[in-house]
Amino acid sequence: MDPVEIVVGRGGQSDRVLIEVRGRMHPGSTDFWDGNWLTSPVRARVGGFAARINAGLRIDELRDFRVALERVYTEVQGSATLSSMENWIELTIECHPTGSLSVLGTLGDDPGMGNILHFMIKDLDQTDLPPIVDALIAVEERFPVVGRA
Repeated sequence: MDPVEIVVGRGGQSDRVLIEVRGRMHPGSTDFWDGNWLTSPVRARVGGFAARINAGLRIDELRDFRVALERVYTEVQGSATLSSMENWIELTIECHPTGSLSVLGTLGDDPGMGNILHFMIKDLDQTDLPPIVDALIAVEERFPVVGRA
């Protein structure tokens, strides 16, 4: 099965973050705490930096990010944050009154003990949100939340 790619940025030579959702970390687990972890490496190219981390994100974190992004897109204001439980990634997309977006983020290569990259992505606008939302919906359809918190 091909991974689902969530791209924040415009690709090509532009600054961007790519989350590649490959599958469940614990296939067959049906409880909320183990069953919702996803193997999801993150790659980033921002400014003169390139990063690749072998992250594990949770489907409920990605779902909450999607819900917030949909609100930002509809209201053309506010912000949405993806904040991983284990501090792999923190990504905040803020929409300004003009429809332009600012993206602030951090990546950690070994949560709690490793290096941290702080970055900003510029030159995005409201029209960049639907592809991110669509990718997040595709992740949710392929890997629905299991169990209850």
